[in-house]
Amino acid sequence: MAFPPIGLATLPKALIRIHGPDATKFVNGLVTTRLLPDIVKKKQHTISENENSHQELSQIIDVHRNWGLMHEDIYDPSNTIYVSRAGINSMFLNSKGRVFTDCFIYAHPFANSSENDHPDYVVEVDESLRTKLQMLLKLHKLAANVNIEKLENVESHYYYNDTPEFDSWLEELQQNYISTRDPTQAREMAQRLIEDQAVFGPKVPVVGFAVDNRIPNFGIKFLTKQLQNQDPFSSSFKSQFEAPTVSAHDVTVRRYTNGLLEHADVSSDVSLLPFESNLDFTNGLSLDKGCYVGQELTIRTFNGGTIRKRVVPVQFFELKNVESMGAKLEPEYNPQDAVVDHLAEIGQTDFKSLVISRMDGSDATEENVQNSSPFRSSKSVRKRKSGSGKILARQGNVGLALMNLGEIEHQDMFKVTVGEEDDTEIGLKSFIPGWWPQ
Repeated sequence: MAFPPIGLATLPKALIRIHGPDATKFVNGLVTTRLLPDIVKKKQHTISENENSHQELSQIIDVHRNWGLMHEDIYDPSNTIYVSRAGINSMFLNSKGRVFTDCFIYAHPFANSSENDHPDYVVEVDESLRTKLQMLLKLHKLAANVNIEKLENVESHYYYNDTPEFDSWLEELQQNYISTRDPTQAREMAQRLIEDQAVFGPKVPVVGFAVDNRIPNFGIKFLTKQLQNQDPFSSSFKSQFEAPTVSAHDVTVRRYTNGLLEHADVSSDVSLLPFESNLDFTNGLSLDKGCYVGQELTIRTFNGGTIRKRVVPVQFFELKNVESMGAKLEPEYNPQDAVVDHLAEIGQTDFKSLVISRMDGSDATEENVQNSSPFRSSKSVRKRKSGSGKILARQGNVGLALMNLGEIEHQDMFKVTVGEEDDTEIGLKSFIPGWWPQ
């Protein structure tokens, strides 16, 4: 693993502020996470059986005020919903239920907010997607009483620390300051986090804060006004943890080796479903919120559909190293690996032309299925042959691929043909992340 195990980076993110009396309702109708305490229901199958389990939310949340954000985990057996000032992971979908972009949503500002202010959010996306998202927001604004504007002179920072000590510390931080149950407590704890200097120094202009729980305790994200080389962390924090500066590239490689996709990683012509992007695993989906753009296919798939493909981390290797690769339990990033030379001339948009196939050369043909159409024969039909997966992104010798789950449950070693002239074959090993819910 060549990337640093600890690091602080400034990320190339765009920040869009959405505020006004209708901001909560407006954002709720466009993203996959829940902001409204009341469920807007049009079709029964779009609401889970837990729809009435949080009726008290409508009593404690005034959606016309700057109340914060809801935090929920659909795999939490206790079905707990927290109300907090900390940011959350989410997605915008298009009308066909496919991913438009992933994002983080922050309550703005994190601390010192007034209960009487209108709802105020900051949406963070990759800089390359800012213009498209702004156009989408303005398209849906219509008569909504909201203001949509680029948030200027604010930076996005990311800190990670792959040690057990930081994991324990972050767990305690959430228990003490983040896991709050109502807007009043959320404001008090956000202010106390700043005053206690649990993370940040006394004069750091914090605008937004989030624990990155796309993977449990993966890191912390925070927005600040431009620091101009100011150290963001408090003496208390620095007495416990180092904070060396790393690049945004290091943060990206770490995501890849852990199997965490961001939509800006893939070519613009790649179309993914939210479950293929593991949205349900990364705390970015609510099953109880009712209507939003792209919602019907998403909830129908979760309740009764089949998820055949998911994004997983992969490592490329030369076929002569197949035996040593077989023993690896997780990807190991090595930009000097000889296999990188074979991949160097393949652009991001060319990945879709590469076919991942079984190591033995047999076809990844799906099983026989019964044809249920009333206009065709009832005989069993055989689906068309397909590859085992599709490469989405690469950094050095590691990457992310959309793989058929039926394939990787039985084997993890594949091959890919690269090169137009000599048809060079390289190996690819897929990994099922240990953080996936069992």
